[in-house]
Amino acid sequence: MNNNQQSIYIVILLFCLIGGLYLIFQKAQPAYNAYQDVKTKTVAVEDTKKQIEDLKAKQAAYEREEKVSTKPVYKSDLATMDQMSSFGVMFEDVIQSAKYNGLKLRSISYNLSPANDIVVKNIVSDYNICAINMQLIGNYMQFRSYFQDIYNYPYLINLDKISITPYEGNKKILIADITVILYSVKNDLQKAALQAAQSAQTDDAGSGQ
Repeated sequence: MNNNQQSIYIVILLFCLIGGLYLIFQKAQPAYNAYQDVKTKTVAVEDTKKQIEDLKAKQAAYEREEKVSTKPVYKSDLATMDQMSSFGVMFEDVIQSAKYNGLKLRSISYNLSPANDIVVKNIVSDYNICAINMQLIGNYMQFRSYFQDIYNYPYLINLDKISITPYEGNKKILIADITVILYSVKNDLQKAALQAAQSAQTDDAGSGQ
């Protein structure tokens, strides 16, 4: 085989190689495009899934908030003028829940009709309101469990104030000043007494003019 024949064979082989590569590229390109398309769609699906999960989380949060905001107000069956008695077992529930979760009660006080409460400012004629001021001692997990119990309480109560500081001798121990506000529906006797008191105040104001 002379040099010319060898050159011809080399050229033919090169053409065959180029043609083969071209055919391979022609077949591989759709597959590559399909792979890229699948990859893009996979990313889009994952983004959609994340958006759905985010929406579900927001919906769940909204439903929890709606559940809390629409809780019923406690109504005692006792026909009594005493406001404290109108809260029934709510006092005990709030205090015993703290003890049940391992918190120590250092001090407690009560305040009927706290001036800054929104219900007192707007619709006090329909409800009894009492703020329970407590100082509790415990660790983070105990407080978290207690707050969860307050959140899940079946009647409307308001965790109005939380002030927590670590104990100086042991930072794992927390001291918290907490105000929980209780609400109960006024009975007919209490409403009548309030109306009578308001009428008396109006008469006194009129006679003083």
